Formats: sequence, structure tokens, C-alpha cells
Amino acid sequence: MAIANALAFLLYLCSSVILIRRFVQKDPNSVNASIPVGILITMALLFHATDIFFTMKNAGGWELGLFTTFTLTTWLMSFIALLVGIRLPNAHPGIIVYPLVAMSLLLKVELPSPEPPSLPDPALEWHVLLSLAAYSFFMLATIQAIILAIQEKQLHQRHLNGLMRKLPPLQTMERGLFQLLTSGFILLTLGLITGLMFVDNLFAQHLVHKTVLSIIAWCVFASLLWGRIRYGWRGQTAVKWTLAGSAFLLLAYMGSKFVLEYLMS
Repeated sequence: MAIANALAFLLYLCSSVILIRRFVQKDPNSVNASIPVGILITMALLFHATDIFFTMKNAGGWELGLFTTFTLTTWLMSFIALLVGIRLPNAHPGIIVYPLVAMSLLLKVELPSPEPPSLPDPALEWHVLLSLAAYSFFMLATIQAIILAIQEKQLHQRHLNGLMRKLPPLQTMERGLFQLLTSGFILLTLGLITGLMFVDNLFAQHLVHKTVLSIIAWCVFASLLWGRIRYGWRGQTAVKWTLAGSAFLLLAYMGSKFVLEYLMS
């Protein structure tokens, strides 16, 4: 397990270096990084999955510690980033995502949960998987929104620096943002439905705050997508709503788990 974690960590870092080096080059077409990065990330995903598998096996089932769960989310983010990078090699999200994933693997080893919670009911597996998939899409959307905000600000100031010029057009970045938001919203909706179906007592399981914050986040994202369709919301409006919804979602999951596992244990 430790070996798989270390190998995945190194492979993610190597991929990050290759992508960053290619992005800052004056002529990005001089070196094709898609193939070597694709191979490295495929191997990293396999080692990453192996680490998750043995963690669950040693725990005798689902181990829902904060950083263990975070590595599950970042595995999904890595996989999505790999697919997006194939379609948009000049704006590969792995430049930001892969260092974040490497950090999650390091935190999992250095900061294990004192008393990692387990899944109380096997029926909740679908709820957990759908929720983690939703979180991964919304985390990617948050990164996209921040980059979009910087890109738009520099464009309005007519001071687009060399690195920002290498990104796809604003419309393409914005379209990608709403594709991520729509996918995350669908998964979050299904996750909330399955959670409400299988969780019997929210107060007894310390889940009420998580559920309330998740529903607030759902309402924020629903309003944003509705505003996009009804009023054509875009630009800074879309960025602000995305960051607000992601903040509620972060508090709902990561924030609540941190408090329960590290501050109240």
C-alpha cells in the first residue's frame, strides 16, 4: 500500500513537471506531451487505485476518513482531467489538478484519521460514490472558474499576459465550466436522493449539518444553471455563483469531517 502510494505520488509529480514545462515554453508545439503524460497518468491512476483498494481491504470495508475519502475524490478528478486533457492539450487541467492529487496522497499518509469512520449501511455505497463524483466535478469547476475569472479580468484590462494567451478562447472555457457544473449537479442530485433514501436518522449520525449545507449548495448550483438558461448568466456572475456553491459543498463535506474527526475526537 505504501509503495503504491509513493509511486502514484511520484508519477503525478512527474506529469505535473512535464505539463508545466510545456505550458511555459514559447513554442508549445515543439514538444508533444500528450503521449508521455497519458502513459504516466494511466500508471499513476492504477497505483492510486491500488492504494485505495488496500486501504479499504485493511479497514474491512469502506474507510471514510477525511484524507482517504479525499484521495478517492482526487482519483476521480485525475481521471476526468486526463480525458479533458486529451481534448484540450494546450489547456490541460492536470497542470493544477495533478499537484493537488499528489498532495492528497501525501496528506493521507502523514495525517491519518484518529478514528476513521466506516460505512454504517452497505446500501449507502451508491450515495458515497455519487457524492464523491459530484465533488470531483465541482472541484474541477472551481478551478476552471478561478482561471476564467483571471482570464476575463486580464482581457477587459487589455493586458492578457503570455500564459493566458495560451488558454482556449473565453467562450470555450466558459462552455467547459458549465459542462462540469451540469455533470456535477446531476450527480449531486442523485447523491442527495440516495442519501435521503437510505439514511434513517440524520441527527443520530451527525449528518444534519452536512445535509443542510449540501442542500444549500444544490440550491446555489440549481439557481446558477437556471439563470444561465433563463437570463444567460456568464462571466463574473457565473464565477461568483460557482465559488459560492463550492464553498458550501466544501464545508458540507470536508469541513464537517475535519471537525468530527480531528477537533471533536
